[in-house]
Amino acid sequence: MLRLKTSLRARPVPAFLRAAALAATLSGLHASAPAQTPAAGAFPQRAVTFVLPGPAGGGPDQVIRLLGDVLATRWGVPVVVENKPGATGMIGAEAVVRSEPTGYKLLFTFTALVQAPAVFAKVPYDLERDFAPLTQVANAPVFLAVRSDSAIHSLGDYVAEGKGGAKPISYGTFGIGSSYHIYGEALKRSQGLNLLHVPYKGEALAMSDLLGGQIDSTFVSIGAGAPQVRAGKIRPLAVVSKVRSTALPDVPTFAEGGVQGVDAVGWFGALAPAGTPPAVVAKLAADINAAVQTPAVAARLRELGFDPVTDSNPEAFRQFLRAEARRWQKLIADAGIKAE
Repeated sequence: MLRLKTSLRARPVPAFLRAAALAATLSGLHASAPAQTPAAGAFPQRAVTFVLPGPAGGGPDQVIRLLGDVLATRWGVPVVVENKPGATGMIGAEAVVRSEPTGYKLLFTFTALVQAPAVFAKVPYDLERDFAPLTQVANAPVFLAVRSDSAIHSLGDYVAEGKGGAKPISYGTFGIGSSYHIYGEALKRSQGLNLLHVPYKGEALAMSDLLGGQIDSTFVSIGAGAPQVRAGKIRPLAVVSKVRSTALPDVPTFAEGGVQGVDAVGWFGALAPAGTPPAVVAKLAADINAAVQTPAVAARLRELGFDPVTDSNPEAFRQFLRAEARRWQKLIADAGIKAE
């Protein structure tokens, strides 16, 4: 059985740092996407809120804030990001399900949306009934990391330490039943390792504790972790993907490191509450997709380590979610993950 350990070391990225990181990108976007003043009866007429079921500073937060700035310019209204981390994404998802289906409160989420129903006996939403899918935005490769001063220098070292060490290797994730938890348990089972799962409310919190020495390792998205690699603070051991990441080309995949089956890539996407008017769904999906296709945005996403998805739409995303729900249900069952 798995027990939940909560970290209290929340350290959101300061606004001025986030603004600096986006400045170059947005300067080009504002020139190419002039503000549009909504006509009478057009959508949107007021601020649009994206609920993110994770804390500030993580990979999903970077992506939605980038898109939010572009959409605010396109729509001529404010776009707000509301962080609601916790419970493997269920808190944020429930907040959107309970909102009015007007298109003004949306969910920007990640793979946990389809994973939670396979882990928890009670989930506050039904994937088919409660959401109107809009569009997939990006795929999000992940890597396993240790601190740069760790004695572990490779995936082989990690496996050897996990098999013969005097104490378990702790690894951080953004919650029970999350992608990162599944990766860890798959690694643990396939290699017979002594690992200790430490769940957090978001990957930024796990990274904070890794840097502070509270945990030995963590899974982290390339978008959130690559800057720490470049700063020399953490050491990447292996990438969860079938191919190497262009952002970290020197880091091998798990398969290259001798571990098979750890290659299911996560994703980001946007959904509205069920019952949102079809015309609003269509406009939201088209505008978000157009923002992703903007050359400067696509380039910035790749710089952050994400792979933009430019050919999605509501129906394609609906079918994708159904397939993902089936895939992760099997992976979770095979990993033996159950909520306590």
